[in-house]
Amino acid sequence: MSDQSFSMPGTGVRGTALVTGGSRGLGTAIARHLASVGWHTVICGRDTESLDAAVKAAADDGLVLHAVTADVTDERSVAALFERLAEDAPPLELCVNNAGNNFSRRLVSVKEQPDGPPLLSPHPLEDFERVVTSLLTGTFLVGRHAAQAMLAAGTPGAIVNISSTVRHGSYGQSAYCAAKSGVEALTRTWAVELGEYGIRVSAVAPGVIDGEALRRRSAASERHAAYMADLRRHVPLRRWCDEKDVAEAVAFAADNPSVTGTVLEVDGGGLPARVLPPAGRTAGASRTAASADLPEKAENTA
Repeated sequence: MSDQSFSMPGTGVRGTALVTGGSRGLGTAIARHLASVGWHTVICGRDTESLDAAVKAAADDGLVLHAVTADVTDERSVAALFERLAEDAPPLELCVNNAGNNFSRRLVSVKEQPDGPPLLSPHPLEDFERVVTSLLTGTFLVGRHAAQAMLAAGTPGAIVNISSTVRHGSYGQSAYCAAKSGVEALTRTWAVELGEYGIRVSAVAPGVIDGEALRRRSAASERHAAYMADLRRHVPLRRWCDEKDVAEAVAFAADNPSVTGTVLEVDGGGLPARVLPPAGRTAGASRTAASADLPEKAENTA
């Protein structure tokens, strides 16, 4: 199913929308929503089986997704993806940069020892580089090819980058915050560069997404679940966003002719950079709660 021949769209179907990281989670939700409102939707990812499963699940629900295997961090793979789109798909009018992962942790993790100095564990460079490469370099490579395709075809379109509400800084997320802040910088820069050609570039910044990944992590760790409950109480709306909220924001950014060079926050009003435990907890409990926001290595969340 993945890398299948694209059927040309029928009457009423819009141009091509490409969603990177579209085989699961938020990417799939965005792709399904775009397909439901008339886009000829192509998803890409590295795992063929996951892409096939996403295409089949969509078909079972009456939605059409097309899939191409591609690695957004590899320049040749990205070039091949866009060559394929140029050959087989309608003109590209929307590119959603969603692919990425999150292996962030604190800059230096500190583990207290009862009878000795604390154990210090620094953030591994390889994890930092993996996150920045997937989120920032991947967005750059795909965005560059998308802009080139739109300019070559003379079909102004939109690029929507998935940033994050924690891009301004968040406890325990050095790599992720740095990369998502960079995504915002690319967004604003490209909007200025491409605006004269009618290409709009914006970003959508989700907060915590109430999805399968969050529920799985909370079920696996009472400490994590307690911290997330503390965090949610500090969100103005006292709720997490869900994948549908984010998908609808992406569609809005794609359609509104005056939206460019900005970041749409989909976060219930904003998250604090760090949540401290309520007064009255012991010092030991404070240290536990303060470190509960991330496991030693966060799993893929982008």
